[in-house]
Amino acid sequence: MHTTDTLFHFNNDLLCFDFPTNSSKLTNEYLIYYFSQKTARCPTLFSLLKYYEPTLESELKQQQLPRQLMFIPVVCSAFDPNAENGLGGTGYWHLNYPQAVKYGLTVNEYIDERKDFNKSTRAAAAYLHDLQQQFDDWELTLAAYSSGVVNVKKLMKRHHTNSYKDIATYLPEETKDFVQAFVAMIFIHSYDRYGAVQLQPVLEADTVKTDRKLHVKAVRDVIGTKENDLQFLNPVLVGNWLPAGYEVLLPAGDGAKFLTMKDSIYDYQDSVLLKPEPEEPEIVIPKDGETMTYIVKSGDVLGLIAQRFNVKVSQLQAWNNLDGTRINVGQKLMIYGKPQKKPFISNTKPKDEEPEETTKPELKFSSDKYTTYTVKSGDNLWLIAKKYPGISPDNIMDFNGIDADLTVGQVLKIPKQ
Repeated sequence: MHTTDTLFHFNNDLLCFDFPTNSSKLTNEYLIYYFSQKTARCPTLFSLLKYYEPTLESELKQQQLPRQLMFIPVVCSAFDPNAENGLGGTGYWHLNYPQAVKYGLTVNEYIDERKDFNKSTRAAAAYLHDLQQQFDDWELTLAAYSSGVVNVKKLMKRHHTNSYKDIATYLPEETKDFVQAFVAMIFIHSYDRYGAVQLQPVLEADTVKTDRKLHVKAVRDVIGTKENDLQFLNPVLVGNWLPAGYEVLLPAGDGAKFLTMKDSIYDYQDSVLLKPEPEEPEIVIPKDGETMTYIVKSGDVLGLIAQRFNVKVSQLQAWNNLDGTRINVGQKLMIYGKPQKKPFISNTKPKDEEPEETTKPELKFSSDKYTTYTVKSGDNLWLIAKKYPGISPDNIMDFNGIDADLTVGQVLKIPKQ
């Protein structure tokens, strides 16, 4: 084999004639790419192919298919179970969801058997057999394998042809790339194995079966199994859950830990990871409660208002359909209950009637025993009172003869008990 510019020749003939790509160009770009990788990735790729080859040949033979089809997972995924294409294909063989389910693979929220090499190879071989029966043409079969039977048949009908070459231009780029890469890989592998070796990996692992649905974090936290190890040994796992009855592979030694501590693992999951949030008590309007309308003043916050009227912040939110704690000056809040010390405006009074003044309680603090506090930006009486145990916002207002309005830099006297 030799090349002139970017044209590859084989026995003095253009390679594209011996291995047709049905491209408008006389080049196969994937030949150039694979040759550029001959010392980088091809040795590893072909070593993996040798490792998986017995299973590939066995399943293809079972379906009476040519062994060259074993190059499909080579060009699709390079034997990466997590590989994806741009057409919905996933796993070693880039099977789409309908294909996978039709040929017996389980694909759900917990596992995706397209990432199981043995099972996906069996399904892909059966699918390829059925495609070849329909099209009786390998290029059309490969195109349908990549982009779907319906898509290929529509193009054939629209262009009144049974030739891949006539519909190639209209196929998705991913499909055209797939066919070209497959043709190139057949030649590359026939040309040179690039030092491929026979891999004999030793994967020591234990197999245990889950009694019921189990979170990966529970296994990791209780017996120390690393999440990366779980994912490597169980590539079919989709998320963080092991389904009920699933035979999970664990690193050697972790299987015994799992069986010994199984009850603890499930207890940890149920009591810690899945501990239900405490239910909020239902907020109801008191049947005998007095309805009040409170107008928000400058410096007010829900906590201060709730303390003043001896209700809960959650009640204020429920009664007034508040999603958070933000309130605005002048906003009217409905309150059900009795005010503690400060006046309020009742909704039973005419709008122009002034609210009755309530009598201020006598001070319980000595007027000459106090400390001082300088108001800072963002302060309000409720926040300041929380800094001094036993002191309420009302105590501060009464002691200083002020209302809830504060200014930055204002010096407040804080009574001492």
